[in-house]
Amino acid sequence: MLRFYLIIHCIASIGFSQSFVVEPYLQHAEPASIHILWETNENEDTRVEWGTTPMLGYNTSGTAFTNTGASQIHTVQLTGLSPDTRYYYRTVTSTLYSAVYDFFTPPLPQDNQSFKIVAMSDMQKDWSNWDKFEEIVHQGIIGYISHSYSEDIPKELQMVLIPGDLVDYGWDAYQWPDHFFSPAAPLFAHVPLYPVMGNHEYDSEYFLNYFHLPENGTEGYEEHWWYKDYSNLRVIGMDTNPNYQLDIQLSWLEDVLVDACYHPHIDFVFAQLHHPYKSELWIAGELDYTGEVISRMEIFTEECGKPSIHFFGHTHGYSRGQSQDHEHLWVNVASAGGNLDYWGEYEQRDYAEFTVSQDEWGFVIVEVQAGAQPDFRLKRISRGNGDYFLDNALRDEIRVKLHNIPPVKPTGISPEGNGINTDGIVLEADTFTDNDGDEAMAAHWQVFADCDLSNPPLVDAFVNSENWYYGMNTQESIELNRLPLEILDGSSQYCWQMRYRDSSLGWSDWSHPLTFQTEESQYTANLLLNPGGENGTEHWQVLEGYMESLEAYACDGIAPFNGSFYFAVGALCNSADYSEASQRVEVAEYSHCINSGAAAAYFGGYLSNWGGSDHPEMQLIFLNEEDEIIGESSILDTYNDAWTSLSESIALPLETYSIEMVLMGTRNAGVDNDSYFDDVFLKLFRDESCLDQILPGDLNQDTVHDILDIILMVNLILTGDIYDSNADMNGDGSINILDVISLVNIILDS
Repeated sequence: MLRFYLIIHCIASIGFSQSFVVEPYLQHAEPASIHILWETNENEDTRVEWGTTPMLGYNTSGTAFTNTGASQIHTVQLTGLSPDTRYYYRTVTSTLYSAVYDFFTPPLPQDNQSFKIVAMSDMQKDWSNWDKFEEIVHQGIIGYISHSYSEDIPKELQMVLIPGDLVDYGWDAYQWPDHFFSPAAPLFAHVPLYPVMGNHEYDSEYFLNYFHLPENGTEGYEEHWWYKDYSNLRVIGMDTNPNYQLDIQLSWLEDVLVDACYHPHIDFVFAQLHHPYKSELWIAGELDYTGEVISRMEIFTEECGKPSIHFFGHTHGYSRGQSQDHEHLWVNVASAGGNLDYWGEYEQRDYAEFTVSQDEWGFVIVEVQAGAQPDFRLKRISRGNGDYFLDNALRDEIRVKLHNIPPVKPTGISPEGNGINTDGIVLEADTFTDNDGDEAMAAHWQVFADCDLSNPPLVDAFVNSENWYYGMNTQESIELNRLPLEILDGSSQYCWQMRYRDSSLGWSDWSHPLTFQTEESQYTANLLLNPGGENGTEHWQVLEGYMESLEAYACDGIAPFNGSFYFAVGALCNSADYSEASQRVEVAEYSHCINSGAAAAYFGGYLSNWGGSDHPEMQLIFLNEEDEIIGESSILDTYNDAWTSLSESIALPLETYSIEMVLMGTRNAGVDNDSYFDDVFLKLFRDESCLDQILPGDLNQDTVHDILDIILMVNLILTGDIYDSNADMNGDGSINILDVISLVNIILDS
């Protein structure tokens, strides 16, 4: 029977030149229905023959409309189908017959059926690698599924997600059949695809013509945003192109997430949109609107306990990261054909959220497990890049569980107690333990002054177990149970705590805080006020250009190294080619150490830029009491585009009365002056010979007041302005030096 139809098909094609523009493909599958679409060069006749065997047996008619020229897009909805059932079909347009294909209907939600999806994006034509998308589909997806699972593609794969940039220019009608549908025809005929618009679609009507997506978005914006449920998963499609970055879309998202939260059969939510909020390989493609989507998904995972993902593209390479405090993954599923964004080609940045970034072609497979112990396992399958070939190499993998058992609460080991030396302090906890077999992903450390956990921590450090950036694991030698600290203040009390994160994104409870007291230090406390921008630019003087105190990512900046703010000298919200700011600190109270050659300045901080071009620098200027410059330090600087710790010690010139910390920023590229500073410091080191003296800088406020009272009292007594009978220790009506010494001792003892 099938052979007879194929013969008729060939004769009809020769006789009437009727042909497929786009071979059949599947859309919007439900347990009891599915949409089948195709395009022909003429003829409105629209039918699908189908059945549960290759002999078919049923015939359903549909509709057609003109797409471009004389071509017709045909749509047939099959209804009355049974869930989780294989069906066969072929399309019929007059005498034009397709081959016979098959598909599976989705299961009912209560069936708890596990399944797989593919996510890929940015397959627009790269003329230097013109057949890359065809390779991704045939040798990549079909080849990987056939080799790793079975050759039964419709049974093994249930959904294809595409977060945008299906073609290079959405208004070129020929690109849709030639560049997108034709290379993927053997996949799309068996597995439903669910795309969203990217910027290269240019809001083209062809996108809306070709796809029949769920029409459950906001009225008037159908198919721009939508959601689709399959087994225990909800997939949300969104439009992040400029015309659709609307509050109404965010409100709709909130409603859909609330519904998913209370939906008994939904365990996970995957969103897909085109533009990244952050992108390590191509910063220029970032979009704040996506950050609004992420924040809502983070709230969803926090309140509902259901893990989530947002898939994106736009940047042509793979990245996988996670929200810091939530069970939410950030996954760039590009590039499935578009020209790669190689390391070093554009402005790039090592973001704390991302664990892996790779400048490679490929796709993502997600195995979703339903039932009593739901989870999903995400795998990145790579085809390499222009410099090296990979044949479906597994390059990244993560498993996230719905009912994850968090890591065991860690126990702090050291430091604890009194007399802790301030040099080389290393926080240490016991090693990571996880009772359901997850690996360690990260550690989070906090240090508090005076053990006041209600105040912001002095140290708030997140440490990932791995970080693949620019082809290297920058965390290769990291020990998650140890954290070295910069020099802390002497004669001060601190406490610290830490927690572990497992590879299923779960955090342990915080360890019990350990308290320790540092011994007297040869270093003073930080003499700079407002060293990290937490109080704006207070205490700093702008000498030239601009200085700004910025929150994370304000004016397209970066995240602070520590705390909530950092300094931009040269500025982002404003900008100048060169800027300079300073803070002056008087050190006259340490003159006995300085003038005996027993003091040194220890200074530094964290410096960074954006993209490796602009130039942050810092230097000390030493002045005498007459405000004359008597020396200066070397300049500390960097071109690193990640926070870099720099420090140096220098002997103080004799007669130093004040020290000026100078921060400088030079713009070498771009529009902004990206010269960044955080947690800058200036401390004095004093030789031990100075520490046995009571210094004004070593006294607390009460002691200072007592000494001032003594000085005033003694001065009044000795000048005869008052007569204090208490000062007359001998009771002879006179006051001598012995009486004064006795009086001082009485006051100090009190």
